[in-house]
Amino acid sequence: MKSAYVLVSPARNEAAYLPGVIESVLAQTILPLAWVVVSDDSTDATDAIVSEAAGKNRFICLLQVDGSRQRGFGSKARAFQAGYETLRHLDFAFVGNLDADVTFEAGYYERMLREMGRNPRLGVAGGVCWDKTPDGFRMITINLNHAVGAVQFFRRECYEAIGGYHPVSVGGVDSLAELTARMKGWETRSFSDLPFYHHKPVDSASGRTAVRICYRAGLTEYHTGTRPLFALAKAVRRWHEAPLVLSVFIRLFGYGKLWVSGAKRDASDELVAFLKREQMARLKQALWSRRASRLHTSADFISDQTPSS
Repeated sequence: MKSAYVLVSPARNEAAYLPGVIESVLAQTILPLAWVVVSDDSTDATDAIVSEAAGKNRFICLLQVDGSRQRGFGSKARAFQAGYETLRHLDFAFVGNLDADVTFEAGYYERMLREMGRNPRLGVAGGVCWDKTPDGFRMITINLNHAVGAVQFFRRECYEAIGGYHPVSVGGVDSLAELTARMKGWETRSFSDLPFYHHKPVDSASGRTAVRICYRAGLTEYHTGTRPLFALAKAVRRWHEAPLVLSVFIRLFGYGKLWVSGAKRDASDELVAFLKREQMARLKQALWSRRASRLHTSADFISDQTPSS
């Protein structure tokens, strides 16, 4: 089926948020062919909530896995792959990762299918994230070539070409997946006019402090192969995140600790080399754009100073 899609949702103790995402999926103008919610050793009401929804909707399925022995940042990759294997026999063209703590509008997946249909080289896509804050939802600014992991939507051919999600040391499962996709010639992007809403504060489930979140972000930058210059730029750009200003130094410490020791990265050497080339191309483009802008401004100034005849 050319437009059929399936969804996989790794979930562990997401009872507080599951009703919202279930409501969002059921409201879609184009429903998924199948949706597997993978309960990763949940101890709350996650299984009961999904079972009730599955009893009323045949396309929803609960898959229970025991990930307690392999708890860590690779859990999502293993849970997703377990769910994907139960769907592999179905006739579908697209597969979406769907976190259990998000909501979105009724036309979300119809738009995804339309964008995939317009561009045969689009391998990974998604909307833009609005994070819940004490002051309401706030849009997370990202590079539009990046599809946020919470709602990554894959062309099946692309997902299988990259070998799916791979377990990692400290995070970045989604980043490595889309980076691999680009390395293999696929396009990846998000659509700024297509929002989704993230309801759970970052890392609230594990109780991590802001310091630990920033530290882990630095480790992740290293493991995905980010160049030192780009790691510095990313850290500075996020200076306003908690803990204010200190977040820059904490991120850089996490990155620098691994960089100095020459630790083995989660990304392959081939992937690291590709990312370095990609980042240098972006840097050159940014510098060229800035130079062109200055030349244009100078030309305007000279024109403004030239007396009219």
